[in-house]
Amino acid sequence: MKTIKRNNKLLIIAVFLSIAVTSIYPQQGWQNLNTSFGGGDIYFKNTNTGIISGYRTTNAGNNWYSINFGGYMSFPDQNTGYSTSGAQIYKTTNFGDNYVMQINPSNLTLNDISFVNVNTGYACGETSKIVKTINGGANWFIVNNPLSIEYNLYKIQFIDSETGFVSGITYFLDTSVVMKTTNGGNNWNVQYYLPSNWGIFSAMYFVNTLTGYIGAASKGYMLKSTNGGVNWLQYNIPTSNRIYSIHFPSANTGYASCYSGQIIKTTNAGANWFLQTTGTGSELYNIFFINDLTGYCSGENNTVLKTTDGGGAPIGITPISNEVPKDFLLEQNYPNPFNPVTNINFSIPKVGYTSIRIYDITGRLVHTLFETQLAPGSYKADWNASQMPSGIYIYRIESGSFTHSRKMIMIK
Repeated sequence: MKTIKRNNKLLIIAVFLSIAVTSIYPQQGWQNLNTSFGGGDIYFKNTNTGIISGYRTTNAGNNWYSINFGGYMSFPDQNTGYSTSGAQIYKTTNFGDNYVMQINPSNLTLNDISFVNVNTGYACGETSKIVKTINGGANWFIVNNPLSIEYNLYKIQFIDSETGFVSGITYFLDTSVVMKTTNGGNNWNVQYYLPSNWGIFSAMYFVNTLTGYIGAASKGYMLKSTNGGVNWLQYNIPTSNRIYSIHFPSANTGYASCYSGQIIKTTNAGANWFLQTTGTGSELYNIFFINDLTGYCSGENNTVLKTTDGGGAPIGITPISNEVPKDFLLEQNYPNPFNPVTNINFSIPKVGYTSIRIYDITGRLVHTLFETQLAPGSYKADWNASQMPSGIYIYRIESGSFTHSRKMIMIK
């Protein structure tokens, strides 16, 4: 009997420790909430309260209940929001408890909506139509734009009361377009044309009036502008799938949801992007982050994903031990010399923003292997140097105040 009691005590202690460790080091990555809905737009006004696909939670996604408000949403304040669904426009003043229907003068499908305050907002949709209200939706009117042919406008975003962007595509001329206004929609200027075989301009996000991103499909690029859309640069991304949604919770950290269950992330303002593990192959239509680490993503097949650690480690970083290490460690790469792939093992004893960067022998940065928030643990990262010349390289880890460097040799 004493042995049984002792074993029970040990079991209770083990369960307690398991709960404690889980609280200190929460489960990493994207977790499927196993909802009965998904695919719709997302908005959270704080860490607990948000709306996805016409369902609302007040306890950070643990429970959901149906409300009669969804579609493409824009909330200019904590409780006042507008949405479009098909050709309809809706307004709520109590975060979705009730809504009123408004008149869409275009009578056409609207694909996106953006409000800069509770009174002034815009929506865009089929046949190049942009509609606007200046009185909280009591009246909407069609805004003229310079497009003489019919574009399907997918995304619209206003940064302030004067500056806004809209993007879309026409299948007749096989071109994608971005337009900009600096006078509240009275005049629009075409910023960028691109053949649509590069991809549909189906995702757009501006961090501020100068810095914006456009995601598309098929070529493995993300477009970025740092001068308000005057010029756009192409940045490589680790997918050629269609990008559906982009969100930057801060200037440097951004996420994009894609076809085939992919999510990509940047922590250096789009210079580098890496894939994350999502555990699903469903198309992911919308992504929204409350802060740099906590976010939601929704997609087909009733998929709603959540993360509280920024999506976990990038693909290519593999945990190799469940034990929490006592000290920081950067091991010698193996094999070494190598051609063209090598492995780098490292350990971190506490939660920290961690990066490994690779430099040539002159000290020039040639590759950022990753930079992201990591939980305590031991990991393996792979570097494929197939695009680099033979030579000596230096790899350097930074995690909190810890830094360490080692040399490696690549021989082709």
